[in-house]
Amino acid sequence: MLTSFLESVGQGLSEKWQERLFGPAFLFWGGGLLFWITPERLPALWDELSALPLVTQTGLLLGALLVLGASDRLMETLSPHLLRWLEGYWPGPLAQVAAWLATWRRKRFDEQRNRLSALLLKKRESSLTWAEARQLARLEAWRLYTPRDAEDILPTRLGDILRAAETRPRQRFGLDAVLLWPRLWLLLPENVRSDLSAARSRLDRLVQAFGWGALFLLWTFVWPWAWVIALAWMWIAWQLILQAALPFADLVQSAFEVHRWRLYEAFRWPLPAESGAAEIAAGEALSRFVQRGLSEAPVQYAAR
Repeated sequence: MLTSFLESVGQGLSEKWQERLFGPAFLFWGGGLLFWITPERLPALWDELSALPLVTQTGLLLGALLVLGASDRLMETLSPHLLRWLEGYWPGPLAQVAAWLATWRRKRFDEQRNRLSALLLKKRESSLTWAEARQLARLEAWRLYTPRDAEDILPTRLGDILRAAETRPRQRFGLDAVLLWPRLWLLLPENVRSDLSAARSRLDRLVQAFGWGALFLLWTFVWPWAWVIALAWMWIAWQLILQAALPFADLVQSAFEVHRWRLYEAFRWPLPAESGAAEIAAGEALSRFVQRGLSEAPVQYAAR
């Protein structure tokens, strides 16, 4: 009877709820329960549960589903805060640790940038060896997802990837990405918003998986070797987070590169006449106007 009920519940769940209930939260609670029960006692306990009245079985299953759903929903709510923590925005006493890590990573940033410049110069003047060509390709990929300025380097690689996506529109077009993103979002085509939502959803789910891996350390009090599983879980989740952050950062940057004109049109702001310094000045003026409602001179709104 218990097996039949599980099958009927599984058939009735939507794909989203199956992912929610039988994802990382299920592994966390299931693993902890297994450590607590021990594998030797599991068959006997299953027989005892199967012998219970159907009403009792149903109540236990609904309670378990409620715990799974509620805990996963709580982790989903906390995921934006966890994402910022993984980026390196650490509060309180950890702020000093974050500052030290950022300083150390800035030194590495200078070394990488100098090596990249040296390889580019050698490529122009002569030819690169096979190893140097591979290193150049790796460094150019690194530069694409690293902030341009050393002061924008954060304590973690994930922080650098997302920080690069935030700072590039300001550096290239004078547009404050953090300030203008909600406005640009309203103007993006539906297919672009769909792609961005899917990329962000994947990133958020992996961040939540990392959070469950961190919580798995709690089961060390039940089974001492649970920390090995927890660290492996967190390491795998971290690698997947970095991979998921790359397409999301690409899409955010591409949204500004391709659709930034929609911001000017929506605010009836004069379009920049040319790229470079003129566009940066126009973007900074638009950002300042959106943030403070101020401009250096009255704006002549463009006709629709």
